[in-house]
Amino acid sequence: MYMKSEEELKRIIEACKYIDSELIESEELEFKEFSALSSLHNSKELAEEASALANKKGGVIIIGIRDGGNVEKQQWETQLVGFEFADTIEIEQRIKGKLKPQIDVKAQYVNFEGKYFLAIHIPTRRDTLVSTSSGKTCIRDGRSSRPMTPEEIRLAVSGLVNYDWTAETMDQLNVNSLEGEAVGAAYLDYCVRKEYQEDNRPSTNAFLEAIGATTNGCVTKSGLLFLGKREEILKWLGTYEYRFTWRNSSGELFKNDVWDENLWNTIERTKHLFNKCNHEVSVSYAGKDYPCQRIDNIAFHECFMNALVHRDYSIEGMVVVDYNYERMIVTNPGIFYGGVTAENINRHQPRHRNKALAKLLMNFQLVDRAGMGVKRMGFGSLAYGREFPVFKEVFDTVEVTLSAKAIIPEIFVKVQNTPEKFSLIDLIIFNSLYRIGYMDISDLAKRIYGLEGDTWLAIKNSVKKHSELELCGTNKGIFVRFKPAWATFFKAQNPLKISQTSGKHVKLFGYLHEFIEASNENITELLGHKNTTHTSAFLRQASYTTRKGNGPSARWSLVSRL
Repeated sequence: MYMKSEEELKRIIEACKYIDSELIESEELEFKEFSALSSLHNSKELAEEASALANKKGGVIIIGIRDGGNVEKQQWETQLVGFEFADTIEIEQRIKGKLKPQIDVKAQYVNFEGKYFLAIHIPTRRDTLVSTSSGKTCIRDGRSSRPMTPEEIRLAVSGLVNYDWTAETMDQLNVNSLEGEAVGAAYLDYCVRKEYQEDNRPSTNAFLEAIGATTNGCVTKSGLLFLGKREEILKWLGTYEYRFTWRNSSGELFKNDVWDENLWNTIERTKHLFNKCNHEVSVSYAGKDYPCQRIDNIAFHECFMNALVHRDYSIEGMVVVDYNYERMIVTNPGIFYGGVTAENINRHQPRHRNKALAKLLMNFQLVDRAGMGVKRMGFGSLAYGREFPVFKEVFDTVEVTLSAKAIIPEIFVKVQNTPEKFSLIDLIIFNSLYRIGYMDISDLAKRIYGLEGDTWLAIKNSVKKHSELELCGTNKGIFVRFKPAWATFFKAQNPLKISQTSGKHVKLFGYLHEFIEASNENITELLGHKNTTHTSAFLRQASYTTRKGNGPSARWSLVSRL
């Protein structure tokens, strides 16, 4: 991301012919003079200036301008000493290596009146403070840089959490920075989605304002990301690349497409590549064939959009789709945000690093309301009889794996015949019981934890909704199992054996779950026993219950609640 255009840099350098360079410096501009490239590489001060700019508003360090205090007789043109020409990539890497975390500095040479000047563009970071590798955290203070105080660091860190980079308005850019074809295609698609009649459609400018791509005619960073011209994104935001790799399980490469474009074109291009490799297969069951995609379209759409919405745009990097017939991995730069982790992602409240971009895509209806993406990914995998998508943090990236392995016909056929009957929780239960035949509700509760507030109620509702399932109990606990008539269909090899007291166990568990505890007399009435002695014997055998106290005052409760 270039903080200033080449034209702006030339105007700044030209001004130094006539004015003391110290008066031109600002919160966003610093001048430096180095005698040689080795001096620049060995400078600790340069890293401190980069840290200070990154922790303020970002800015530019121009190398090749002498300090005005070292100029004699106001001969300001002698401030333009220039700097030797060198490899910008090496310069960038050397500076990055002196900063923690590394930031995407850009080195750019500007030729002015036969001399080269080196502009080092320093982007701001709003998700973390930037320090030098030696441990200094600096801040820009007027025209100079200095170390931050501990209190300044504390206050700065507390202000980082709610910052949204994609919400910034780029006052210097208007709709001319957007790609005309992308805007036209997106506009038409939007009108169709909204079911506007031709004579009642909004203007193009009104459309851009409505989705949040512009604010009062100025382009937002989210708008530039979504519909911007490639060269404008590169110039003002940075390099954001995308890759789609398709190979077979032995590693033979069929497709390796790499590009950098706006999100609208990226989504369309990725959709085309996905459809090309996502061949239809046939699932056979009971003498009938069912057409099936290798990977669920909705699950992939949610997975890829999740990568675009949640990636860290303050750092450059590549969103990667890697498919090999056994799994599809989607990777995006940046770690989990706002308390979300790989372990709690299916139950944590959604947190958006890029709130404005997320809102834009929701306004456009490319993504649904917050929190549904992970559930839809899960549904699209479990409906095929596959495991829940796997989320990981790997080397400062988030990696999501969708399984493309063998489909379980029994699960797939059931869902295809009556998809409206199945929720994500239902699918978790059916997949958990497949081949096994039954499972303790405490284990099921762990698998659906966070998807519903009351896991016991959620399990009961699933059992009530599906005639293939039933609740049953033994002295060892409460279980969900496939009914005997369905055990063979779902290949249950070890059906659970129950006794005539099964219903009493289920009733007791439900009562204690609701009321926390109960007396022997309460339970006797609940179970319809003739006396409390019979109840005591029943409770002593039930390992899922525990007693507190003795005699008439004894109270019974569950060993562990769901």
